[in-house]
Amino acid sequence: MTNTPCAAPVALCSGERLALALAREEMMRDYHRWETDPATVVGFGARWPVSWEVFQARFRSSHTASHYQLFEVITAESAIPVGTAALSVDQSVNSAEYTLVIAPEHRGRGYATEATSLTLEWAFTIASLNTVWLEVLAPHTAAVHAYLKAGFRDAGRLRSAALWHGRRVDKLLLDCVPGDLPEKKR
Repeated sequence: MTNTPCAAPVALCSGERLALALAREEMMRDYHRWETDPATVVGFGARWPVSWEVFQARFRSSHTASHYQLFEVITAESAIPVGTAALSVDQSVNSAEYTLVIAPEHRGRGYATEATSLTLEWAFTIASLNTVWLEVLAPHTAAVHAYLKAGFRDAGRLRSAALWHGRRVDKLLLDCVPGDLPEKKR
């Protein structure tokens, strides 16, 4: 029996340094590792990571759902996976919640802004959504900055609604509509 190598991800849309590809089942272990990293758990305001079994079941069920799209974020030049971006669509109002995970070993390189921009571009030009929104914890300033730079705008604040390193913090609500996106240089 031979081991078949993982198929290289195919870019769906590309930016300057990154591209979006379809999430791949053979990458589940990496996706799980990224999501269970302590900094990711804290960033999501969670108390503990999700077990492998729960993650695996969620991944497999979401791949067949028409209202959820998980992208693998890859480098544009060499297709190295650096994170995931997801859109969870509420079809009744044609909007989606956005979530992003950058692999721990790829953080601090400015990937969050570009991955978010690419996902917003897909959301508005391909998926024809009206609005994309997200929740982010106020102390997560790097994420807040990346989201605002990509085109999100302040939409509200839930006071003391989450945990950050054991203390109560505000949860920020950000949203984006097509007109919020910076004009592309042509």
